[in-house]
Amino acid sequence: MKKKNLLIVHHGALGDVVATFPIITRLKKNYGRTDILCQLKLGELAQSLHVVDTHFSLESAIFASLFTDNVDPMVKSILCSYEVVLLFSNSVQLESVIGNITEKPVYRISPKPGIKSNIHITDHILSQLASYRPFGSIAARTSHSALLPHNHPDRRDPQYDPLKIVLHPGAGSIKKCWPVSNFINLASLLNSKGKQTVFVLGPAEHDMAETLERQDEHKSNIFKIDNLIQLASILKTAGGFVGNDSGVSHLAAFIGLPTVVVFGPSDPVIWKPTGRSVCIIRPDLDCEPCFETNNRRKELECFDGTTPKMVLDALMQRI
Repeated sequence: MKKKNLLIVHHGALGDVVATFPIITRLKKNYGRTDILCQLKLGELAQSLHVVDTHFSLESAIFASLFTDNVDPMVKSILCSYEVVLLFSNSVQLESVIGNITEKPVYRISPKPGIKSNIHITDHILSQLASYRPFGSIAARTSHSALLPHNHPDRRDPQYDPLKIVLHPGAGSIKKCWPVSNFINLASLLNSKGKQTVFVLGPAEHDMAETLERQDEHKSNIFKIDNLIQLASILKTAGGFVGNDSGVSHLAAFIGLPTVVVFGPSDPVIWKPTGRSVCIIRPDLDCEPCFETNNRRKELECFDGTTPKMVLDALMQRI
């Protein structure tokens, strides 16, 4: 029997989309062509990692018409070529628009758990998939294995450098960032142990380069990343990774690097990256994670108890 074609629609950011990759790779085994409609840079990344077969850009003029009263005929033709559409969105309107075009069911998934939900993002998605008949059996099989390290393949280059450690001091919000001085001290500790540290900075973090160049006595390599394909290429060649709660950390974990993630005001119960070897560093505190609530203290103390030595020890146990 010919397998049905599946279209994933997701208008989230890097971390939100990469968090779905382990699930999409499992869905892909049960469908024919499996494609994604999302931000262009994320679609390129997903295709390059063989998570999907091809991608479409939500920013393109024709797909932007989905949010107007006059949907482009080419969009209608593309959407009608799929038997199944899985929509990661809170928009009932977008679900209705796509459903009216394809005249087939659109299965909508809430992309993020609620505040204080105490459920991991992967389990949150799987629990919703399980309620839909086309995905029920896949979700049931996946739910027992998606978070187990041995079920995550190593996607690095066969000739990766075990001495190369990638450090990413940025995040989507500065409130989630362990101080850059700690990353610099960590680089010194790693270099003293014979490791070769590499800093990666996204477009919004290029201003950190001057601080790193001025303070990093070992002059680690600093890469100002312009696209996610370049970032993935660097990660694929490394022996380990340290970062904050960010989409880059999710990507490093998915690729298979031994990964240490420093959490502060966000909740690792929900947002811990999944991968072969992932360690979360967050001291025991007398307050709950507050990043997504309005209960923040004036001075965040989340990172005060996390030292470069703690992060070093956690990483060295995994590489």
